[in-house]
Amino acid sequence: MEIRLSYKQRLIVESKDGPMLVLASAGSGKTRVLTERVRYLLSSQPGTFKVLALTFTNKAADEMQTRLKDVQSIKDRAFIGTIHKFCLELIRSKGTAIGIDKMPHIFERENDRREILLEVFENNLSLKKYVTGASDKDRQKFIFDVLNYISQQKKNLCGLVQTNEATDEETMLLFNEYNAVLSSQNAIDFDDVICLAYKILVERPAVADLYRKMFRYVCIDEAQDLNFAQYELIKALCGKQHNNILMVGDPNQAIYGFNGSSKTFMTENFVIDFNAQIIQLAENFRSSISVLTAAQKLIPNSVDISDAVINGEFSISECQNEQSEAEFIANKIKFFLDSKKHNDIEGDITAERIAVLGRNKYVFKSLEKELGKERIPFVYKKTNDLSEPVSDLLKMYDLGIRILVNSLDKLHFIQLCKLLELEKIPLLDTNVGIDKLYKLSDFIISPDIKNEYTILFESWKVVNSSINNFIKGLELIEAYVNTSPHYSNDLIKKGFVIQDIEELKALWKVYSLQTTAENKTLSNFRNQIALGISLNNNKNTGVTLGTVHSVKGLEFDIVFLMGMNEGTFPDYRAVKEGGASLNEEKNNAFVALTRSKRLLYVTYPKQKFMPWDKETPVNQAPSRFLRNLS
Repeated sequence: MEIRLSYKQRLIVESKDGPMLVLASAGSGKTRVLTERVRYLLSSQPGTFKVLALTFTNKAADEMQTRLKDVQSIKDRAFIGTIHKFCLELIRSKGTAIGIDKMPHIFERENDRREILLEVFENNLSLKKYVTGASDKDRQKFIFDVLNYISQQKKNLCGLVQTNEATDEETMLLFNEYNAVLSSQNAIDFDDVICLAYKILVERPAVADLYRKMFRYVCIDEAQDLNFAQYELIKALCGKQHNNILMVGDPNQAIYGFNGSSKTFMTENFVIDFNAQIIQLAENFRSSISVLTAAQKLIPNSVDISDAVINGEFSISECQNEQSEAEFIANKIKFFLDSKKHNDIEGDITAERIAVLGRNKYVFKSLEKELGKERIPFVYKKTNDLSEPVSDLLKMYDLGIRILVNSLDKLHFIQLCKLLELEKIPLLDTNVGIDKLYKLSDFIISPDIKNEYTILFESWKVVNSSINNFIKGLELIEAYVNTSPHYSNDLIKKGFVIQDIEELKALWKVYSLQTTAENKTLSNFRNQIALGISLNNNKNTGVTLGTVHSVKGLEFDIVFLMGMNEGTFPDYRAVKEGGASLNEEKNNAFVALTRSKRLLYVTYPKQKFMPWDKETPVNQAPSRFLRNLS
């Protein structure tokens, strides 16, 4: 299929070997350029080689794979996925080079990391004093701050690269003890995935050389979101001799500074380290004149309006309070859904073509009620793909799967014991996962839980016998739930279980399609879930409600941006900090505006009730970002 490219886009797609940075503004066809570059390389360049195409989200990777599905043997000739997925594959394939004999398991949930840290404090007298005697609020904040510190240290490749940062003895002890507890359970956290892959490439040059020969070309999408560890990983992968690397990104969409990301790794470090050629891609093929004009006023020279042909609409509306703001938005959405048509929008207007965005989830409270009153369906866009069961039955099943694949997993064994309502954690004389799960049955007192556990164990046994029995194991649980009086008397509880089972089946289906037979294992499946398997089968449809971070990369015909008050957007913490934080808030606003293809409506309330006082409204100032947009 012939893909239409502009002159500039074709210049990038068909460029010769060498490092290149494409600074691509919103709507300029970033993904198209990158995917067509991969297509061009695989179809026109001689030799046997692979292309490495790295993204930041599973959704972006899925979109690239879909666009390139017509390329012959694409799965064998290109790795298209997130940076974390690539690193996980590197660890799985070459981890033995740095002494990883057994693939570690990812403890991806924040609560798991918290429990690991609490164990560190509990077992170390010199550290225990920091949480003893503190109020619950102070204790929670301290734990949160420590986890952030540990995460930041790993994003800075602590212990793997030289730094001038001084670290006191107890802080280093805390960091090391946290990692030691993870290691004792053959586990890693999310940040370790990058660190271990980096360690393999740096400490084993032969492995890095092998990957350079395998992947002749490297393409990085959304490069403005790179953090230190990710950029250093790419440098370690490429070395001094590999320079066929393309980075594509938009400095004005850098919104993950809180996560250690910085656009300077793309705009400065990459240019200096690789002597990269810079190409500007400012033309816009997506948005209306009205939307682009607003974006241009917010950040001058950020987009090219010259080729835009559709007028569209843009307005700013001041509302008396949050209730009237919600009513205004709900009424306008109802009008669009009833009329179904707009001169600037092709086809019928449906709820799925409309989004309401906010800086945080709390601005949607009044709107939810109004949309409910008008019977307008809506769905929340989540910020990640991580899947955690809702029902207790499937929570137990998931914990059992973790123990099945990692018998050293003490953390999730304790969590399973608590769900089984055991009076104390039993000490079992086995290190075999299925045997542990079998012996645990003897300690269950509740008859109802015992019945549920019996069917769970049958399912685990079936799955343990063969990875290809995964769906069969879930069907055993499903059959039990459909026939058990315990569930027939509680349809809501039953609904949650069935929903969890359906989601697990869908995750397995996607994993099976993406994974070769020789790499298909229960352990690998569990780790892929931890990284986030993207599901495109969301049965919930309607108007999208989402924070700016959750909708990055998405686009809608009609966008409402609500709650545009000073202290909300920009966030009060950024206002306090100023500088880079405030700049990033402006980028957030830019991302929000440019999610709209055609119609864009910005609203804010003059007054708000504070959470601690529902009687006296407080006057609100409009966001500073609206001054240039009026």
